[in-house]
Amino acid sequence: MSDEELRDQITKIAVEIDKVEQIAKQKENYVTNKYNEEFDPVIKEIGEQLLFQQTQLNEVLQNLNELTAKKKELLAVTKDLESKYNSLMREKEKVIYQHLKAVEKEKKLKTKNIDGQIKTLEKELKSSEKK
Repeated sequence: MSDEELRDQITKIAVEIDKVEQIAKQKENYVTNKYNEEFDPVIKEIGEQLLFQQTQLNEVLQNLNELTAKKKELLAVTKDLESKYNSLMREKEKVIYQHLKAVEKEKKLKTKNIDGQIKTLEKELKSSEKK
């Protein structure tokens, strides 16, 4: 083959390559557009739902963090109050017991003295009856 024929064949092949590239580019555009049209609305809708859910989740997490902090605070206060309450209940029982014990002791002492007086008077009564 002559140089001219080789150049013509190279040009034809180059033109053929350009056609293949153009067809491929058209197919690429078609495929891209087709699937963009198919997926983009669904992706947009899911993205909006995702954003909404993430916003709600963030609010819940914020509330949870606040409630957790409040819980810790309330647990500390409650534990302190419970300790004071139990301590006061024990102290009250102790004081009541001590005072009741003192009342009982006083009652026994007075009863013993009164019993002694009664016995003395009964002795006097018996000796006066014998007279």
